[in-house]
Amino acid sequence: QERCCLTEEDVRRVIKEELDHAKSYSAKHCQSCTGNALEEITKQLRPMMEFFLQELKEEFKLANFHSLHLGRADARSTENNHMRNLQIQFQTKLSLPLYTGKKLEGENGTPISIALIDATTGDVITSGPESSIKLDVVVLEGDFNKEDGDNWAQEEFENYVVKERDGKRPLLTGNLQVTLKGGVGELGELIFTDNSSWNKSRRFRIGLKVATGYCGNARIREAKTEAFRVKEYRGEAYKKHHPPASGDEVWRLEKIAKDGKSHHKLEEAGIHKVEDFLLQLLVDPKKLREILGKSIIPKSWDCLVRHAKTCQISRILYLYYVDSMRKHGALFDADGKLIGLIKDRVYVATHQLSAQEKEHGDTIVKKALDNLNDVMELNGETFSPSMQMKSLSCIFEGQIENPTLVQRNLASQICVAPGGPEAPRAIVSSTAE
Repeated sequence: QERCCLTEEDVRRVIKEELDHAKSYSAKHCQSCTGNALEEITKQLRPMMEFFLQELKEEFKLANFHSLHLGRADARSTENNHMRNLQIQFQTKLSLPLYTGKKLEGENGTPISIALIDATTGDVITSGPESSIKLDVVVLEGDFNKEDGDNWAQEEFENYVVKERDGKRPLLTGNLQVTLKGGVGELGELIFTDNSSWNKSRRFRIGLKVATGYCGNARIREAKTEAFRVKEYRGEAYKKHHPPASGDEVWRLEKIAKDGKSHHKLEEAGIHKVEDFLLQLLVDPKKLREILGKSIIPKSWDCLVRHAKTCQISRILYLYYVDSMRKHGALFDADGKLIGLIKDRVYVATHQLSAQEKEHGDTIVKKALDNLNDVMELNGETFSPSMQMKSLSCIFEGQIENPTLVQRNLASQICVAPGGPEAPRAIVSSTAE
């Protein structure tokens, strides 16, 4: 409301103007009247004008009283706002990771709720002009690391707002304002148009601040989310599979980006499929770790291995080493077909072998028939952490029910001595790590 700023002098000026106007009007319409008659008319008008003047004075006093009252009320409201320590707050965490072109959502797909609270009491401000203010949604630099309990300055917040880039689309599109109702609200549709890789911290935050023109006399602290990365969304063609199939390209595994450094290193080592990865993991996990090198950190390595082990392997495979150091050997299936060679602790699939190498592999498989206790079965339908390789000699201990054709053929060739079958070697247990 606008305050009244009239003074008594202003009122008198208005009255004088009205009297002069009345005199002029009377003179115009009473030109035939004598001077005494005109003076008589003026005397009759004067009491009316004095009464009007008194009425204006009363209105003037009343207006000044209300103006003073409102001014004090505004001052008290501003003072109370400062005392209440008002803050905007996110009530819902973001669903991560975030991708370009995808709508921002709260955890579990819920709307992103916000509220205006009194930080001292934690209560939502449900009434008063502040409870229905309008807020601007902005993007902040990821390294705005102030704690939620800190009372940062408005200028400090503004310094971390990501500015528009020349020649680029707005970084964040959609409903960039939200109006509170009863102190609460929900963010509308918001979409990032670019990833965060170009940013100094490689991360962003979402921020909320009071829109221009609202609560100019009160300080309401802004809100911010946790820092997050925005990744490029490339659709179904780049998605990871859960669980991965044995024939999937190796980049379908977590932490292996398509056409990334780790992907190229694995391909150079002949590891193209998920099954190739698993078999190399089984044969020599240290060698596989060496292949990937520093392109993958220990935490990412653990995640990669866990994901790979969820792969469903339906066929039974057999492994045979030709040396005691387990550097060279062959893998074959239940039909006796060569699957791949172990060359200096590196698994190489048959499609990467030369004709001469394949012939050498077939020779190793035949040699396995003469060394049955050293032939190990990759037991179990999944490459789980409890996966074990068992010696085929377990057949004679009744540990393998319904042996495969290869198992029976291999077992039938074991030479039984007069004292009974050759004592089997201990079961060879091995985990994939």
